[in-house]
Amino acid sequence: MTMHLNFRSLLLLLRRFYRSEAGMTLPLLAISMVMITGMVGVAIDTARAQLVQSKLQFSLDAAGLAGGSTVSTSSLQTEVQKYLNSNFNGYLGSTVTSTNVTPNTSNTIINLSATAQLPTTFMNALNIPTMTVSATSQVTRAVTGVELVLVLDNTGSMTASAGGSSSKIQALQTAATSLVNTLFSGNPQAGKLWIGVVPFSQAVNIGTGHPTWMNTTYDNTISSMPLATGPGWGSTSWAGCVDARQSGYDVTDDVPTTSTSATLFNQYYWPSDNLNYGSPWNNTPNSTYNSWATPNYKRCNSSGGSCTTTSGVGSCSTSGGHTCTLTSYSYSTLDTTHGGPNDLCPQQVTPMTNVQSTLTTAINSMTAQGDTIISEGLAWGWRMLSPKWQGFWGGTMNSNGLPLAYNTKGMAKAVVLLTDGANTIDNQAHGAYWFLENNRTGSTSSSTAVTKMDTKTLSICNAMKAQGIYVYTIALGTDTTTSSLALLQSCATASNYYFNSPSTSQLSSVFSTIGDSLSNLRVSQ
Repeated sequence: MTMHLNFRSLLLLLRRFYRSEAGMTLPLLAISMVMITGMVGVAIDTARAQLVQSKLQFSLDAAGLAGGSTVSTSSLQTEVQKYLNSNFNGYLGSTVTSTNVTPNTSNTIINLSATAQLPTTFMNALNIPTMTVSATSQVTRAVTGVELVLVLDNTGSMTASAGGSSSKIQALQTAATSLVNTLFSGNPQAGKLWIGVVPFSQAVNIGTGHPTWMNTTYDNTISSMPLATGPGWGSTSWAGCVDARQSGYDVTDDVPTTSTSATLFNQYYWPSDNLNYGSPWNNTPNSTYNSWATPNYKRCNSSGGSCTTTSGVGSCSTSGGHTCTLTSYSYSTLDTTHGGPNDLCPQQVTPMTNVQSTLTTAINSMTAQGDTIISEGLAWGWRMLSPKWQGFWGGTMNSNGLPLAYNTKGMAKAVVLLTDGANTIDNQAHGAYWFLENNRTGSTSSSTAVTKMDTKTLSICNAMKAQGIYVYTIALGTDTTTSSLALLQSCATASNYYFNSPSTSQLSSVFSTIGDSLSNLRVSQ
């Protein structure tokens, strides 16, 4: 009986235990904790992945803007990858595993994508060691419209090499041509890109087709100078170079007007050095340089009292029973490289145009000769961009209303100045400021005159910058002086607008960087 009751009690206890829920709490709690911990781990890894994806998207956008700002797409993939790695910087231990950069055929739209892998923490316990995130972006290259003038050194020192296999003038032609070609290839919108070229040496050649700009009174005065009345001088033989204006107008963009004679331009005229004497020409003849009067010309000579001069060399008087006469004479070859009144006059400027071939032809036709007057190159570069000159240049510029007003929406104005030397003036070469001793710069001291020319150069740069014109400056080669480098740095819009290229091999990269700077980008997607 007792045993029966005990057995029944055991069965009852087992039945109660079976029916009781209190015994399941601990294992259920353990299972729940494992599940909750796993879910939290997954949530943490997912949140980390979202942070990485956000960082990847931001970095890709930034890399697209930075790398895509290069006009040339040849290194676009490399540039984007560089900026992406720099911005992303292994965020949260993740690694960029792929980057794809695809520009369209016109280089105006750039599609970008990137993926990155993030090492997991909690999910690694579930045999999921990494998570992959991705980002896409699209950059639209909206090249800002620009009026650009290339002010390029054509002086004699440009024939030398500078650490490369080519001469400085050849390297300049290659780099400038590449810039023009690249800008046009990346700027398909008509009317958005206008480029002009101003070659300079000791003067600037504006061409002979602007008679209203010229001081005809001075042109007539030239005719009374030694040999100026000889065959062909005037409209048929003047090459187009002009003197620097006086009375402060040499550093302004004032247009030429007959109501203010000082704003008009005088013809460049280099008298034969073997005949230079007295005002207004060089008082110290340099008969070994540009003596273009033929030997059979006999000027009036006062030596020995046999002849005296009257009215310059226009006539001779009889003295001591001797009759002195002017024999016939002629010019030497009337061009810019073989002596004569136009000696060392550089190639004619090319007014702004959107015809690519016109520009590349002009650039590759430049020759290196003469001394250096930077301020004249800059002054004419400014006059090509100044809205005051709208309607003056003729041709394409007139038909397109160029130059446009300052701050025209969607259009910028820029000058690129390249030189391999410093301002120069002496008594050996006639230039836009004549000979040193003529005091056209404001001094007959060589060092003081150069300082004054540097001041004129900086004045023009500052005036352009004050109008919002971007000024890029390039020092080429190793012949530049400390003061000339400082001048170019001061002329530039900012420190990153100044470039020093000691070797010609660096020049293409410099022009490429400038081309990149002229591009404006925006993230479109």
